[in-house]
Amino acid sequence: MGYPPPYGRPPKGETGRGLAVIVIMIVGLLIGAALSVTTVLDPAASSKSPPAARDSEHSETTVRQAAQVGLDAYSGGSYGDFWDLWSAQAQAAVAREEYVRLFQLCPQPVPDVRFAITTVTVTGDDARVQAARSGATTDFAFRYEGGSWRYVPPPEELQEYRTQGVDQLARLRQAAGTCGTAASTPPTSAPSVPDPSASAPSVPGPATSAPSVPDPSASVPAVPDPSASDPAVPDPATPPA
Repeated sequence: MGYPPPYGRPPKGETGRGLAVIVIMIVGLLIGAALSVTTVLDPAASSKSPPAARDSEHSETTVRQAAQVGLDAYSGGSYGDFWDLWSAQAQAAVAREEYVRLFQLCPQPVPDVRFAITTVTVTGDDARVQAARSGATTDFAFRYEGGSWRYVPPPEELQEYRTQGVDQLARLRQAAGTCGTAASTPPTSAPSVPDPSASAPSVPGPATSAPSVPDPSASVPAVPDPSASDPAVPDPATPPA
């Protein structure tokens, strides 16, 4: 008597389900591998700011506000605070103390005049700010770095800081006539005013300084006595000899 085989062919429906499970597992493994490769190649991709937050940080208003703070620090003479708003690469070109000393040697020609920002153009992490003061318009470059917009001086200016130094650069600017006039330092103490009662020359009083009037009787020359000085007149009663 024959017996059926111990393992028969599985039903048709179960075979399809098993293949579907295998396919789903393979697809899941492929997706996980793709995500892992993306994270390894671009670690910052998972930490990027949401689009809405990034758009706000890169808006014209945000750039304008940051630029105005920096330009106000410069025009007001707060050169150290202005240097603090530079990009990291720009700060490496000159030390903060040396940058402040430069304006002690060569003051800016138009101090205490505020910049008025006219236009702002944002391109990715870079921005171009146009500002005017005293009738002149200047372009300033800014870069989004470390979560804030920072000033980037022109390349030729950074090269001068690296190669010439502050003292030589100040002499060149003085020779070119681009330095302003240093503010005069007020005296530390008010000049002393002499005491009029102590320093005024003494004026002689009228009672003691009036010239003495000579005694008329003592100063008039003596008049000779005519009776004693006239020559003897002959007596008319006596005849001549």
